[in-house]
Amino acid sequence: MLYFIIAILTFTSYFIFVPELFKYYWPEQIESKYWFQILSMQAMHIVVYVLVNGSYGIIYYLNHPFFEQFKVEKKPWPWHQNKQEWIKLRNETFKNFSINLIVGILLAMAFGITGVKYRFDRQSLPDLWEMIPQFLFCILIEDIGFYWSHRLLHIPALYKYHKQHHQYTITISISAEYSTALEYLLSNLLPFIIGPRLLNERLHMMTLLIWIGIRVYKTLSAHSGYVFPWEIFQYIPFLAFSEFHSYHHSHNDGNYGSFFVFWDYLFGTSNNYYQNKLKDNYGILNIYNPLKSKMK
Repeated sequence: MLYFIIAILTFTSYFIFVPELFKYYWPEQIESKYWFQILSMQAMHIVVYVLVNGSYGIIYYLNHPFFEQFKVEKKPWPWHQNKQEWIKLRNETFKNFSINLIVGILLAMAFGITGVKYRFDRQSLPDLWEMIPQFLFCILIEDIGFYWSHRLLHIPALYKYHKQHHQYTITISISAEYSTALEYLLSNLLPFIIGPRLLNERLHMMTLLIWIGIRVYKTLSAHSGYVFPWEIFQYIPFLAFSEFHSYHHSHNDGNYGSFFVFWDYLFGTSNNYYQNKLKDNYGILNIYNPLKSKMK
């Protein structure tokens, strides 16, 4: 119960304090909407990436039994398996992150050329009631786009563009964005930005920045290798949380969803996962496991 309360408090605090912080510092006048959009989006991405990965990094470093009891895979962490190989992969991951930042900037520039249609003015800064349905809309659009692009990348003809991401068979938070530039564009960036682009002027730039924080934190959490009971993702029904995605990496099989498990349910791409979880009687998702009735 205590962990659930902590999860609720940390989750709601993001949607209370971050918008207030933006409102306090939001400029009265923006000279160039084009460059403000590009630079603020990358800045938000980097800030969340550093803060969340830094937090997980401390937990990995401590290697304390209290945290390790929530580890998804019982296999050793990459740095305990082969330290030299781990250092090489870690350095390559950070180098790859820098390259993909450039890809993100180029995409933002391309979209900016077609016209920046979001609202930027201080007078129409959104309240929570405006942002919530927009977040839900963006999440649904992103989840559809990610599922299908991710699944396509697993067909033999395209897997070579996705294989790099699966160098991490045991997921850690920094592995979330470790991908080729093509995968990063097709599977990470485009599904993420389609929702905001469809909303156009109905979306304030502040909402887009907060949406970036949601998406980056969600993917880092899903790749963390932990199922912490104080993270809200473990309590939202039908959410593709870290254990769900960890199976995708450890078995390279199914579980293609980003936020939710709906598409995996519908097309049977999570059946092997649920069969394993039923056999082991493990996992919060067993509560609504679609294969449960078949096992009786």
